[in-house]
Amino acid sequence: MAKELHQQGFSVCVPDIDGYCFGTPAQPWTAWVEQVQNQVWELRKHYESVSVVGISMGATLAMVLAQRESIDALVLLSTALSYDGWAMPWYRFLLDWASWLPFANSYTYQEAEPYGVKNEEMRAMVKRAMKSAHISESGSEVLTMHYITQGRQLIKQAIKHVPDVDAPVLFVHAVDDETVHIRNAEWAYRRVSSSQKDFIYLGDSYHMITVDNEREMVSSETARFLKKAINSSLETPAFEVPTVLSPELRRALRKRA
Repeated sequence: MAKELHQQGFSVCVPDIDGYCFGTPAQPWTAWVEQVQNQVWELRKHYESVSVVGISMGATLAMVLAQRESIDALVLLSTALSYDGWAMPWYRFLLDWASWLPFANSYTYQEAEPYGVKNEEMRAMVKRAMKSAHISESGSEVLTMHYITQGRQLIKQAIKHVPDVDAPVLFVHAVDDETVHIRNAEWAYRRVSSSQKDFIYLGDSYHMITVDNEREMVSSETARFLKKAINSSLETPAFEVPTVLSPELRRALRKRA
């Protein structure tokens, strides 16, 4: 998506967040927020507008950032506000008592099929990458208890202060998300204070919507929303905003062409 947004005329920065990204020891959630805040401050020195896009826990982090900083546009993809999808383990409720359980610190969550991906070909690619590199386009193979605990604390912050989000915001969520039930994004959509907000439902994807069956739609609608929001924040519009085309209409036009 970063490459596709760049091709649409955006300058794109993908921050390497220490203690959050794969391969770095877990840090407290407050350190994650501080790092992305510093990134926004640095970008504002060079750019007229700064927008933020995040997926899964990255969307939760983006939401907390928007509660603290002025953001020109916000795109929240598969926002992780609760791990209550149909593929989540039945014992997830035990995480609420994790700090009192003697074995909790040694717990790790192992990613398993469908890996957040409905498309069978992409899922096979993800599975091979998990086995060889322990990371893929759908995320890391294993999450330690410390990462999970800090993620859940970040979720609490996002939920507690959700009315503080007043930037133009687009929610995109799959109806059949196996990790995070769609009711979480719907709940947040109803409670953000944004005067400009949209919600796009996906019917043929799981959690990792940027690599699944509707990835082209996710990318194009993200670009369209950002262009529209940024234009409204500038004295002179910077983008031509494309019209909205349904997937069915796009397919029909391609066949006709």
